[in-house]
Amino acid sequence: MTTLIRAGQFAQAARQGAIILVALALPRLGVDRVLIGQWETLLYLGYVLGFGWLTGLLQGYLVTIRLTRPAAAALFSRLAIGGVGVFSAILLAVAAVAHEPLFRLLRLGEAPPGWWYFFLFLLTQWPGLFFEQVLTIRGKAIALAAFGGGSALGLVAALLVPLYYGFSLSDALLVLAVFAGVKGLIVFGWLVADAWGTKSAGQVSAILRPWLASSWPLMLYASVGALVTAFDPWFVNYWYAGDEAIFATFRYGARELPLLAAFTNGAMVVVLPRLTEEPSAGLDLLKASSRRLFHWIFGGAILLMATAGWWWTVAFTEMFAESLPLFQAYLFVVASRLLFPVPVLTAFGHTRLLMVFGGLELLINIVLSILLAPYFGLLGIIWATVIAYLVDKLCLMAYLKYRTGIAPARYTDFRWYGAYLLLLTLTYFLC
Repeated sequence: MTTLIRAGQFAQAARQGAIILVALALPRLGVDRVLIGQWETLLYLGYVLGFGWLTGLLQGYLVTIRLTRPAAAALFSRLAIGGVGVFSAILLAVAAVAHEPLFRLLRLGEAPPGWWYFFLFLLTQWPGLFFEQVLTIRGKAIALAAFGGGSALGLVAALLVPLYYGFSLSDALLVLAVFAGVKGLIVFGWLVADAWGTKSAGQVSAILRPWLASSWPLMLYASVGALVTAFDPWFVNYWYAGDEAIFATFRYGARELPLLAAFTNGAMVVVLPRLTEEPSAGLDLLKASSRRLFHWIFGGAILLMATAGWWWTVAFTEMFAESLPLFQAYLFVVASRLLFPVPVLTAFGHTRLLMVFGGLELLINIVLSILLAPYFGLLGIIWATVIAYLVDKLCLMAYLKYRTGIAPARYTDFRWYGAYLLLLTLTYFLC
């Protein structure tokens, strides 16, 4: 199990690391901030289109697969990957047809050259994320690490090699689309081989109905959460009249702590099924796992906060020196990321009001952004988001206590949490 968790964390870390490596490399390749802004625009668009529904379905899959009969599990996994692939194709086709109003709605200005190639990349990227979860469930650690690492390496090479040799962003995106096609063939080949080599049982409707029933509240909550994250870049474009250079400055500063998602998601892959099967033991495991995460994530954030003034411009060049204060403020997002009421609510089936709390989070973010941006600019938008995230998690913890009687201290070690948060705050003001 430990090897499998590490393989999953490696796959997610490689994916995050690929995006960070591209961000580090682009200024050093002589790419100007406008082109960098175009690439960040495409990443933002991919997030808006895919994060909410994909996150909800992934979480619902992890819960449902544990309750599925072994004879039907193989069919369920294939249907999950295939269904995500079909829905991705439909969604991206609609977005491609309506790309002009879509870009206007998101305040993104003109569509970057070669944007359709990026859509082809997303067409295999989204089912590929589900494929990784299936490999995790089946205990295929080596295959998981190889697929995740290969996907990340392919992204970096496909994008940076053409730019290094002087080709345009459109050319680089074309290479990225070709790489995506190869990855799609790998996933499709696995689906065919798995269908050929395993016996499956069960009706499709009986398999998919529990998955969709458990997933739709999570999809709504994740979609509203995605709107909170998506609101910030939209508001930046609105406030600064679509200036791509300022958009790039904001995006370079508003970055999650490296490996944060890899560590937290890797832990939840183990904790969520345990919460479903053995609630008491699952709560104990969640508290112990989150405590370990405090040491790594808070510790990493404090270290980065204390040393950012020395390495930031070395890493991102003077072009993005203005992003440093934004990055330091955004590090406080770990305070909300390390609170875990949602897995407990999911395991106990109390997910129907998640969207309401997500809406509250979005409302707080909008109001605070409008109030703070005139006085603090981009930094005010960052702080609005950090506060909104934290308020949402605190409200969810209170709701969990109200519905189930489970106190926050049952799954969160507040002694370590409070100590680390205080140390992070002191480091921020001293540095």
